[in-house]
Amino acid sequence: MARNGTRAMSIVELMVVVVIIGILAGISVVSYRHYIARARLSEPTAMLAELSAKEQLYYLATGLYIEAHRDTQASTSTNENPSEFYPTDASTYFDSARTPVALGTLPASWQILGIRPRWRALYCTYLVNAGPAGATLPGVIGPTLWTASPNVPWFYALGACNLSGPSGWPNNVTVLALTNDSPAIQTTDEKE
Repeated sequence: MARNGTRAMSIVELMVVVVIIGILAGISVVSYRHYIARARLSEPTAMLAELSAKEQLYYLATGLYIEAHRDTQASTSTNENPSEFYPTDASTYFDSARTPVALGTLPASWQILGIRPRWRALYCTYLVNAGPAGATLPGVIGPTLWTASPNVPWFYALGACNLSGPSGWPNNVTVLALTNDSPAIQTTDEKE
């Protein structure tokens, strides 16, 4: 107590309050980062669901699945080349700060499928590989989705997302995959 009867805080009490505030701030920053990462997964989840639905409709109409790439010609890819992801080249996109890429004219294969992203700018890049029964699975991720080449027509859709800030392809990139025979989205962190 002070001499004139008023109460005052000691330096020890003040330091305890500062430490408690620091701990709470640290916890909130970590929680905020987890919240942002979960929120960023909403775009690729919605896009992969739309890609899958449109592929299934195309299959019902034609009996085949179609590849959806950045290029303007369908069925030209033989791998998971970063330059074929849409809306932009994953190898250069993930070297910069995480900002959305504005959509221009959709690739022909996306137009054929009737894919209409609900956002005018996307944070992730997308690719669909497809093939007839028994065709060799391309790329690195494709062969990990099935134990052997499927004996039916197949497709798999990939969403490559940088959920944590600047990085290079494929380091620190989360890859989400969805196949024609499974409604579950598989997640792979490419942090090797």
